[in-house]
Amino acid sequence: MIPLVALGLFGGVLADMIDRRKLLQFGQVSGLFFTGVLAALAISETIQWWHVYAVTLLATSATTLDQAARTALISGSVPRSHLMNAVTLSSSVHQAAILVGPSVAGGIIAFTDPGVAYVVNAVMFVISVIAVMLLRESNAEARRRPRFTRHDLMEGLRFIWQTPIILAMAVLDFGVILFTSYRMLVPIFAEDMLHAGAGGMGFLQTAPAVGFLVASGLLLLLGNVRRIGLAVCVGVVGYAIATFAFAASEAFVLSLVLMALMGATDGVGAILRKTTLQLLVPDEIRGRATAVMSVLTRSTTSAGFVATGAIAAAIGAQAALMVGAVLSLVVLALVLLTFRQFIGMRQ
Repeated sequence: MIPLVALGLFGGVLADMIDRRKLLQFGQVSGLFFTGVLAALAISETIQWWHVYAVTLLATSATTLDQAARTALISGSVPRSHLMNAVTLSSSVHQAAILVGPSVAGGIIAFTDPGVAYVVNAVMFVISVIAVMLLRESNAEARRRPRFTRHDLMEGLRFIWQTPIILAMAVLDFGVILFTSYRMLVPIFAEDMLHAGAGGMGFLQTAPAVGFLVASGLLLLLGNVRRIGLAVCVGVVGYAIATFAFAASEAFVLSLVLMALMGATDGVGAILRKTTLQLLVPDEIRGRATAVMSVLTRSTTSAGFVATGAIAAAIGAQAALMVGAVLSLVVLALVLLTFRQFIGMRQ
């Protein structure tokens, strides 16, 4: 985790120093190369388990390095008035890929073999590389700097710390993710409370992504949300209520609907927070600020798995989620008391 954090922060610095398109091209070309390696090993029937782990580590490192550029590019590629729609569309495509990708890969493997699946994946990377080459972004020259210093690395963190609205969102993100990381508890609910079996657990794991996609579609239809602060607060309250209700539910269909609501409210909240960050951060430090927020989210997610798991081991999965939902509302209340201008924030 620590190397990925370091790479993520360094990637933010690079995103502000060089043309972001080139950094994104590096990530896509790296993905193409690593996928090609796995395809060659699979087709030649020489692939070993450690090959997959090693290539996955290298590919993840490359993706982490270009992640800040990937997010920051959105602001430089679309008009400010269309930024929320662009962030929503980007997040929706990412979520759809997570939802559909494994099924498509499984179908290809079932009817052919893993080598063909890797080849298809490599073709997708070729399309991505071409798409990145066609991107046009303004202010690329203005970000070129002669050298890298420690001051550059800390500037994104310093800006977030000194900007109350973004700091409030970071604290809110930290509290909600830390106390309500539910994914590792889903098998327990599926088996012990809902008696849904492996198939039911699969539906429960998929429901948040489906809810997110539906909510994203509605957000695209609505267009820009003017009162972002209020919308984020409503999203957190809705997420906490859905999480508490899911923990208490003993009906599979109800639990499925609540999981979809959890994905919808959490996903829309994430979109609003990303949009706000891109709107408020100056372009010259957007990569570093984006990297800091991304690293915070990743680190908190990992810490949340540990914290929620530890609480569940002590008091049970059901009580752990209920307590987490209540604590997330406490965090929201503290944020609103500390950052009074947050709820009134407008786009």
